Amino acid sequence: MAGDIRRPPNRIGQDLVVHTQRAGSDDPTRSPARLTAVRATELLDAIAEESFDRLTGLAQRLTGAPFAFLTVVDDERSYWLSRQGIAAGGPAENTLEESFCQYVVAGGEPLVLGDVTADERTRDNPSIVSMGVRAWAGFPVHTPEGEVLGTFCVVDTEVRTWSADDVALIEDLAAVASREVGLRIAVRRVEESRAAAEAAAREAEAATARARTEAERANLLARISELLTTGLDLDGVWQAIAALAVPAIGDFAYVCAVQRDGGLTAVAVRHSDPSATGVLEEWVHSAGRRTGEAVGPGHVAITGEVELVEPARAPGLSAAQRAAAQRLDVSSALIAPLSSRGDVAAVVVIGRTAGSAPYTDEDRALVEALAGRAGLVVENALLFQLQRALSETMQRALLPALLPRPAGLRMAARYRPAGRAQLVGGDWYDAYLDAAGTTSLVIGDVAGHDIDAAAAMGQLRTMVRMAGHDAVRTAPEVLATVDRACAIFGFDVFATALVAQIGPGSADSTGRTVRWGSAGHPPPLLVSPAGAVSVLDDRPGLPLGVAPERDRPERSATLPAGGTLLLYTDGLIESRGHDLDHGLARLVHLLADSPGLDLERLCDRIVHELLPSAGADDDVALIAVRAEGA
Repeated sequence: MAGDIRRPPNRIGQDLVVHTQRAGSDDPTRSPARLTAVRATELLDAIAEESFDRLTGLAQRLTGAPFAFLTVVDDERSYWLSRQGIAAGGPAENTLEESFCQYVVAGGEPLVLGDVTADERTRDNPSIVSMGVRAWAGFPVHTPEGEVLGTFCVVDTEVRTWSADDVALIEDLAAVASREVGLRIAVRRVEESRAAAEAAAREAEAATARARTEAERANLLARISELLTTGLDLDGVWQAIAALAVPAIGDFAYVCAVQRDGGLTAVAVRHSDPSATGVLEEWVHSAGRRTGEAVGPGHVAITGEVELVEPARAPGLSAAQRAAAQRLDVSSALIAPLSSRGDVAAVVVIGRTAGSAPYTDEDRALVEALAGRAGLVVENALLFQLQRALSETMQRALLPALLPRPAGLRMAARYRPAGRAQLVGGDWYDAYLDAAGTTSLVIGDVAGHDIDAAAAMGQLRTMVRMAGHDAVRTAPEVLATVDRACAIFGFDVFATALVAQIGPGSADSTGRTVRWGSAGHPPPLLVSPAGAVSVLDDRPGLPLGVAPERDRPERSATLPAGGTLLLYTDGLIESRGHDLDHGLARLVHLLADSPGLDLERLCDRIVHELLPSAGADDDVALIAVRAEGA
């Protein structure tokens, strides 16, 4: 079948042949046991919960497909419990005969087709015309009883080749959806149990306590799901996993990342007893653990299976492990893998000390659920880390490696990417000498925080240089040329920028003339040799990409000998809780309070004092120039 993904080779195609044969003789779709289990979930005609929409939204975003569904299928229809790509008020279901889910439900196996019109089982499906379906990929979603509830699927309106990553992602999300269905039912049962226990509280205090424990565990799993969209960086993910485990599941927890060379590196440590934290940290940071241990994290890193360890009766423990368990007073520990795309990326150890209740099968199941969901969070964080590294590398490569050294001028520049919670954006600075020897300074900020913003920044930087290199255009004309070129070439961009031109000095000159034009950018600052600070322009023109036909005024000032001109992006003066005016006032005060600092030390002080150590809310770029003399 053209366009199909088979993983492993031929497996999906062979399974689907079995589907057809089984459906012809005894249709599992109408099995009484399956229909009873489906109706027991109460998901038919239910309103999608946020956790389900997060999963389908994640599938739609990462595969790029226009539609993603979580369906519930009975013997007559396919109800779209979560439906990404369907407009509000649009259809919520189709008939069983129109659905592609019927093929998955009938055989209980995945269906992945790059071109549904090329497969004899699906080529006559009515949804090809009614919904424009051309490519379809779905995996079964199960009820807690093991019956097929429906499917987790993505749909494309064009023929496509589903990548192995696409298929793996859909399969993983389908598995999470199955667990979410089970969790929903478990939570409902817990709530029912709690209601009954509260009604008989005086007679069944123990039952009430158990119900409360189950509710807390259900809440714990719900909190893990929230991590999927929090945007935490990898370090934050490790810390969050340990924080979720203690004290909800154990008295202590630590996470070890699995390195490429097989080493295990402790990345998060937490203990409910602050006085014992130091002992725990000393152990996990000095253990020198590696994959291949007979028992413990190194063993789980290889097996990928949850492991219960009770030091008092665990013959495979090494002497060092036994000594550490005795010192930490460990009674039992659950060790679980945190997997990403089939590989164990990290291992979490959750333990209880003497005096705490031993772990039960329910505790083990809870830790397995925690590890399964946390694995998706880890996968998102790893992907984010990769994207950030790519975009930051790309952006730094596009910034000038060396600043020019025009006669009589000194320059310094700084660039700081946004904090870890964001991807790199499109801030940049530049400096060059044009054909007439004029020094041009450029500062700019492209909207966005991703690789696209960094790429747009690189294009704009080149366009500004091309427009200004021949010394024919004024600074506002350089911006206007770039703006018109973007419109002509269909380069959809929204950015602020400022171009300043500093003419050559002369032996008898008392200063240099600075002429500039602004496209919606924060005003330049001029610092006199005595430390007086002037805000040069409070009426910026329109940003690039807004109105290419509008002219921008040229402004000018004198840069005296010993004076400093500072250009910067808004991330330097704007932050959460402080507006631009407040940030600008802080910057002006700092400059006025820095007389006598050389240019490099001045730039260092600006970055150190105005930006938080954990990283700014936005990218920051700045460039400063000082006229020699005085």
